[in-house]
Amino acid sequence: MGNSHHSQEVENDLSTFELIALFVVFCVILIWLGDTFTATVGIILEGLVFAVAYNSKNNQID
Repeated sequence: MGNSHHSQEVENDLSTFELIALFVVFCVILIWLGDTFTATVGIILEGLVFAVAYNSKNNQID
């Protein structure tokens, strides 16, 4: 069989809406499953992760 390499570039970046939606979903899960301290720390750390993802998404040089 021949090489099945695709010439199209696969885009794995999430849109801004998808990043915000994931952030909200994870916040709800943290608040629902954890106590107040765990939820607060988790949301802060999660916010940092999503901020870095958003920043790197917007700083890509095309």
